[in-house]
Amino acid sequence: MHNEPIADPSGLPLDQQYWNAALFFLFPIFVLLAFVPLVQHIGFRWLYSMTAFDLAILSLATFRIIRMVVFDKIFSFARYFIFDAIDGKYEKPKGGLRRAVAELVECLWCMGVWAALAVTVLYFIAPVGHFFVIILAISAIGSFLQVVSRAVGKL
Repeated sequence: MHNEPIADPSGLPLDQQYWNAALFFLFPIFVLLAFVPLVQHIGFRWLYSMTAFDLAILSLATFRIIRMVVFDKIFSFARYFIFDAIDGKYEKPKGGLRRAVAELVECLWCMGVWAALAVTVLYFIAPVGHFFVIILAISAIGSFLQVVSRAVGKL
C-alpha cells in the first residue's frame, strides 16, 4: 500500500488552499451583503428594469476596472503592496492571504467577478455611481478604439 500523501495538483501548500477557499467563499457573502441593502433601498425594480444599455455600460466599466487592476500603471501602487518586488519584477508572495489576493489580482477571470460585483453595486446604489460607471465605460471604449487604431496603423 502507498502511504505518501496525495499531491495537490495545483502544487500549492495546503494552507494556501485554505486562503484561496476563504476568498472563494467570501464572494457569495459579499454578494448577499450587497444584494440585501439594494433590495431594501430600492426594491427589485433595479433588477427587472435593467436594459441592454445598462448591461453594456456595466460590462464596459467592468472591463475597464479589470484592466486597471491587473495591468495599468495607475494601479501599480496597490500591486506593490500585494506582490513582492524582486529584481525589478513583481512576484507572488510564497503564501498566506497576500498570495491569495495576488492570485486574484493577476487572474482576469477571477478579478472579473469581483469587479462586476463592485461596478453593479456602485451603479445601482446611488446616482453618483451611474456617473462613475459611465466614465469607466467611456474609458473602456477609448481603450478599445486605441487598440483598433494601432492595429490598423500596422497594416
